[in-house]
Amino acid sequence: MRILIICIVIFIVFMAAGYAGLLLQSRLTEAHKTGESKGVVGQVSGLVSLLLALVLGTLIGVSFAYYSTQKSNLETFSAQILRLDQALQQYGPETQPLRDKLKAGIVEGYDTFWGGGDVDPKTMTVGPALANAQALSDFLATLQPKTDAQKAALATANQYASMVEQSRLLMSLQVASGPVSWFLVAILVFWTAALFFGIGLYAAPNGLVYAALAFGALSIAFAIFLIFEFGLPYTGLFRVSPAALEQTIEFMDK
Repeated sequence: MRILIICIVIFIVFMAAGYAGLLLQSRLTEAHKTGESKGVVGQVSGLVSLLLALVLGTLIGVSFAYYSTQKSNLETFSAQILRLDQALQQYGPETQPLRDKLKAGIVEGYDTFWGGGDVDPKTMTVGPALANAQALSDFLATLQPKTDAQKAALATANQYASMVEQSRLLMSLQVASGPVSWFLVAILVFWTAALFFGIGLYAAPNGLVYAALAFGALSIAFAIFLIFEFGLPYTGLFRVSPAALEQTIEFMDK
């Protein structure tokens, strides 16, 4: 909701810049309305348009790549959880409490992020991940294998427990950093506002011009909205697909 409000404000800023150009147009002297003046403003507007297109396309690409990476991370994490659960099952009934706790944690995570409702930002911090990792390591350290099969299963469980811990921490750290800085978005907004001001400066004020400005402002504001949303793969509007996690929950403890 906060991102939507920010993008609406950005849209209003773009429209205000365009209307400011239209308003200032009536106050320009004849010396400012010559072909040379229009040509210079047009050239600068073209340069800003090119920069805007390059930066906007780059930021959308970076945000989508970040989103896709998080989807891959979730799939890898799900596969590691399944292998860990399988190794614990092979060890024997002594690991059943850990398997139950592991599944309960995965179900809770699924309900938190894909069950609807708001998500507490603290859920994706490294704190809970570190606590769960320590609890998992402590439990595995208490196991005393008696057969070669149990020794092999425990070695596999330790291996995948380490991988699960690393994947979960990596996801939290990546979410904390985010794909795009607010400073880059602020530059993008400034360039766009300047471009709309330049367009309005020499455009004939009529209904079609107003509609064109509104459409352009809406398009770029929506592009910025996508940049922000792709940077929120677990809490935003376009959340990564939980299909891998659903499969994990289905086949755990079987």
